[in-house]
Amino acid sequence: MTSEIQHYFTLFNDDFSYFDTEVHDWFLNPVVTPTAVKDIREAYQLTKDVTTYNAVLDRVYKATLDFMTVSFAGRHTGRRFLLALQDEMVGKTPLDYNNQVLISILHKLNFNVSDFVKHFPFARASLIRSQRNFHLEGTKTLPVTFIYLKDDAIKIDDFPQSQIFTYLDQKAVEL
Repeated sequence: MTSEIQHYFTLFNDDFSYFDTEVHDWFLNPVVTPTAVKDIREAYQLTKDVTTYNAVLDRVYKATLDFMTVSFAGRHTGRRFLLALQDEMVGKTPLDYNNQVLISILHKLNFNVSDFVKHFPFARASLIRSQRNFHLEGTKTLPVTFIYLKDDAIKIDDFPQSQIFTYLDQKAVEL
């Protein structure tokens, strides 16, 4: 069974180790919302003030643009970036994300830094498109996943990928 999955998420707020890209066609659409930034700030037990909120927003936005830039090399490269980011950030907070972390990830992926610089200007337009699609769907919570099966479309709010895979596996048994 193959399906298309549109997954809207915010970096640092989701676990990407469950991706099964062999059977299902995932389209990862990062978005940055005020609520998601507050959730990240709380999840990492950071100070609840405007300065910290703005710093988290800045780092989430930068990491999101970096992901979008790497994704121009292909969705599989983007997924590898997310997994490397997740590994790199173990024991750290989003506030620790910086250019050194980015360069480390790019080296792990054997990603050409000049290609990154060349594609970076296009990432902002891609993020704007992702944000627009998220809002056009009328969704408010993250993560949110839309699964398009042969004869069906399903919206799943606020479930991690592991539970989505369980659902997809159940659907495969039913077919």
